Amino acid sequence: MKYPDIELNSFFAWSNRPRIIYGPGIRSEVGFEMTQLGGSKPLLITDQGIMKAGVAQMIIDTIDKSDLKLAGVFDSIVQDARIDSINEGAACYREKQADCMIVVGGGSVMDTAKAINILIGEGQDDFMPLAEQAALWDGARPLPPHIVFPTTAGTASEVTNAIVALDVKNRIKMQVTHPYNADIAMLDPELTIKLPPKITAFTGMDALTHAIEGITSTGAEPIADALGLHAIRLIFKYLPIAVKSPENMTARGNMLIASTLAGLCFGNVMLGAVHATAHALGAHYGIPHGMANAIMLPIVMEFNLESAPDRYMMAADAMGIRMENLNPQEVGCAAVLAVRNLKKEIGLTETLSDFNVSRDREKLAETVDLAASDSQIGYNPRYVEDADIFELYFKAFA
Repeated sequence: MKYPDIELNSFFAWSNRPRIIYGPGIRSEVGFEMTQLGGSKPLLITDQGIMKAGVAQMIIDTIDKSDLKLAGVFDSIVQDARIDSINEGAACYREKQADCMIVVGGGSVMDTAKAINILIGEGQDDFMPLAEQAALWDGARPLPPHIVFPTTAGTASEVTNAIVALDVKNRIKMQVTHPYNADIAMLDPELTIKLPPKITAFTGMDALTHAIEGITSTGAEPIADALGLHAIRLIFKYLPIAVKSPENMTARGNMLIASTLAGLCFGNVMLGAVHATAHALGAHYGIPHGMANAIMLPIVMEFNLESAPDRYMMAADAMGIRMENLNPQEVGCAAVLAVRNLKKEIGLTETLSDFNVSRDREKLAETVDLAASDSQIGYNPRYVEDADIFELYFKAFA
């Protein structure tokens, strides 16, 4: 394709943390890496699903063979990083006299762990006052040693400085940032093999959403573009394989890398209306975040086409769409269709109707208000009003 004329932002800043290590079986190095960071007595943070699947035990076995002494296991994390779970995890860390943490899990586990580490580093026991501040950068100090093993290829929480914490009482997802996330992200595709196909599918769509919203964000810039576009290429090639052939190590490995690339992309340029609407759906209806993104992504893309045609052309090219003799609008429509077709190929046919989301306009207004106040809405390439959010949601029922 002929590269479109992309306006370069007059200023942007780039940050990159943590150190990333990739390799099947790389978990065998966790003892050495943690010792290098100064940790000796880790708390293992995970969830019961990871425990029952035997994935956490793979890390425990590695710890037992190292010079580390396992302080204990905190596995009381459920869907979403809940304020109460964060506080319980910090209490467990102190009770077990841990001096570092090893984290094994998906987005909810990784976000919970990041919040726990902030509480430990700040010497506090309640995350709510910190969550209410949103940005925890002023006076931020390095935190205790923290190594993370993502078990899903989707959220990229292992490389972002953001935490999405759920206030269960008020049904609000609070977005918090802190400059110090994990010290090391260890990408071991062997830990993702037991992930069920459905979860593989919607976490993969989460990664795709990160990449597409990252390169079309109002904050988009060339470094993020490079990361996001390659993530799109990898996801379109390897997500269907990972769903259909769970033990395919090449597909699993490339999906882990794609997720991380997409995380590095959006972590520096933010997202858009897909995430804003998905966060609200998760808070009010408990829809898993990746699934909510999968539902909303093609609908929001279609809404945005008129405002960022050249950037959707870039996305279409990364998807492998042939663009000869097509104008930018036609190319954008082809990209939307490609996303819809990918969803069908990996078995994601759900709509908002499948999650009992209210069609009543008055009841839905609360969810619309929450989406409209989401921190990501301002980075959407097209200005979004409340009436637009209503329309996006109504389209997602079919």
